Amino acid sequence: MAPIAAENWCFLTGRIAALEARLIRDDYMQRLVAVEGLDDVFLSISDTGYKDYFPIIEKLHEADSVISSAYVDRVLEVARYSPTPEVAGMFLSGFEFWNFKSYLKNKLADLQVEPSEHGSVTEDVWERVYDGLKTDLPDFWARAAAIIRAEISEDSPGLTPQVIDLVLDAEYLIQQVKTARAIGYPLIITWVEGLKTVKAAEIIWRAKADSYDNGLLRRLFLRDELDAPALRELAGLTLEDWPDRLRTTFLEPIVEEVFSAPQREQITAFARLSEDLLLDGARPAKNVAFGPDRVFGYLCGLRTEAYNLRLALAGKVNRISTELLQARVRRQYV
Repeated sequence: MAPIAAENWCFLTGRIAALEARLIRDDYMQRLVAVEGLDDVFLSISDTGYKDYFPIIEKLHEADSVISSAYVDRVLEVARYSPTPEVAGMFLSGFEFWNFKSYLKNKLADLQVEPSEHGSVTEDVWERVYDGLKTDLPDFWARAAAIIRAEISEDSPGLTPQVIDLVLDAEYLIQQVKTARAIGYPLIITWVEGLKTVKAAEIIWRAKADSYDNGLLRRLFLRDELDAPALRELAGLTLEDWPDRLRTTFLEPIVEEVFSAPQREQITAFARLSEDLLLDGARPAKNVAFGPDRVFGYLCGLRTEAYNLRLALAGKVNRISTELLQARVRRQYV
C-alpha cells in the first residue's frame, strides 16, 4: 500500500487517544478477577466503559456474546474512520474463520458447533465455497475449501475435525501475515510475524498432545507463510527438546517459566506468557503520533481486554476458582 499522509490520521488518532483512556487498567482487571460474588462483579463492570452493555446483572450470563458485541462495535468504529481499514479488518477476520469452521464441522463431522453472531457471511455462501462454486469472497477461501475436500475421507471420519482445524487455522495465520505485509508498517509486520510463531507453536503443541498424525500436521498446517524452519523443527522435536529450540527465538524470555510449570499446565502457561510478550511488542505504538501503528496498538490492547473480560465474567458465572482465573488472565495494554 502507498504511504499515507499523517494529516489523514489526525481525527482517528484523537479518537484512539480517547478510546485508549477507556481501556481497563491492569490493576483494575486484577481486582475484577479477584472479586467473588456476582453482585460485586456487576458493580465492578458498571465502573468501566462496558456499563451500557451490562444494564442488568442477568447480562453477566451472556458475557461471551456481550463482550464480543462490544469488541466488534469498537473495531468497526475504528474501521469507519480509518484511512486504512485493513488494519481493523485484521481484528475481525477471526469471526469468519470460526464461522466457516462451524459450518464445516456441523456439515462434515456431525459436530454441533455454534457460529459466531458477528460474521457477515451467510451459510448459503459457505455452502457455495465448500462446493467449489463462485462467490464474491477472496480466493483463499476457495483454496482452503479445496484442500479440505481433498483430505476428508469416508474411511477416516475421525480425522475430519482435525483436517478442518489445521487447514483453517493455517489459513487464518497466513492471511494475517499477508495483510500485515501489504499494510507495510514495521511494527505491524513484526507483531504479526510474532503472532504467527506463537499461535503456530501452540497449535503444534496441542496437536502433539492430542496425537495428531505428524504427516497431516506438516502437510495441512505448515504451508505457505508457515513453512518456516523453526516451526518445522518444533513439529519434529519431542517436547523435551522444545526449550532449547525456543530459546533461539524471540520467545526466549518466557521459556524458563513455561517449562518450570507442572507439565499439565505448560501449554496454558505458554499461551498466557506468549500473549503478554506479543502485547509488549505493541506497546511502543502508544508513543506514535499518527498512522496505522497507533491504531494497531490500541486494537491489540482491545483484543487482550476482550479476552480477559470474557474469561473473568464467564469464570465468575460458572464459579471457576479465582486462582485458576488469575493463572490465565493476560496483562492489559494500559
